[in-house]
Amino acid sequence: MSPSVHIIERTELEQPVLPGETVRVVKEIVRVDGAAPLFLVRKHCPDRPSRAPVMLVHGLAQNRYSWHTSQFSMSAWLAARGWDTWNLELRGHGRGREAGVSGATRFHDYVEDVLHAATAIGEPSFWVGHSMGGGAIYGAGTQIAAYSTPRPRGIVGIGAVYSFGRTVRLLRILGWLTRHLPLRSILGRVQIRTAIAAAPILSLPRLADSAAYWAPISGWWPGSMDPDVLRERLERGFDWSSLEVWHEMARWSGSQAFDYDEAWTQTDLPLLVLAGDQDHLMPPEEARLAYDRSGSVDKTLCVLNDWDHGHHWGHLDLVLGRYAPGISWPVLHEWMSRRA
Repeated sequence: MSPSVHIIERTELEQPVLPGETVRVVKEIVRVDGAAPLFLVRKHCPDRPSRAPVMLVHGLAQNRYSWHTSQFSMSAWLAARGWDTWNLELRGHGRGREAGVSGATRFHDYVEDVLHAATAIGEPSFWVGHSMGGGAIYGAGTQIAAYSTPRPRGIVGIGAVYSFGRTVRLLRILGWLTRHLPLRSILGRVQIRTAIAAAPILSLPRLADSAAYWAPISGWWPGSMDPDVLRERLERGFDWSSLEVWHEMARWSGSQAFDYDEAWTQTDLPLLVLAGDQDHLMPPEEARLAYDRSGSVDKTLCVLNDWDHGHHWGHLDLVLGRYAPGISWPVLHEWMSRRA
């Protein structure tokens, strides 16, 4: 049965793509009903034929502002090139949290959200996920038959989780502590707020930018983020998530494989894995495991680096970095265009 879809707001407006560049789009705020209602922002151009739908899925404790700020917008850039973009907020994030929707209790909830939203879109779409959102679309790709979801035209993981915390020492330690301390029994269903971590960065942005050279983990490569875009991204894009989901991800930093690993090796869907050479949260050697383990006959691995692409690349800047419109966005656009 197709989910019930409601357009709760529809406007036509000018949206920023880059500083000094705008595009006129039809913007719809869409609610998809179900056990956990979902919210999406749909954008498409009113004056040109639309290409295929593209569903964007944010990462752990993030929201729709992973793909859009008031002056720098990957979702608007895609819409300007004819793509019908659907910016999904996973359950309990963004508008969902504001509407009182409970957060996930397990990672599979996010996988179901992807499948539910893709079914609501109603036609085959490209699925693009950043960070944990990439892990969610990988998992969802293995479940399309069971959920009668339209087969995606392709799956794109950007700095996407498949393995987690195996090569970064601090994340490996945090994963070990999470696995061995009785956090669930002590804390129960606790929601964690990443905006708390963003507050010190906002107070000392220059220090935070330079600290990425020596910090054990950092969210972007120094100099890769416009200060105003970074501030808005941190202020509006950091959200809440479940400690229980973190606990599941921590298992992947140990000996256990990604929960959908066996099914993924038998899943033949067009795949693009996009990674950054200096991504401390999802290093390229971990991100590429999705590529290595995929059963696809059509798969592409692209590791952005200073030698081939002129700059080092971190985690957030793969999507909203100052160099993304000239490098990472076109890689995505061209890859999808060849498969649309």
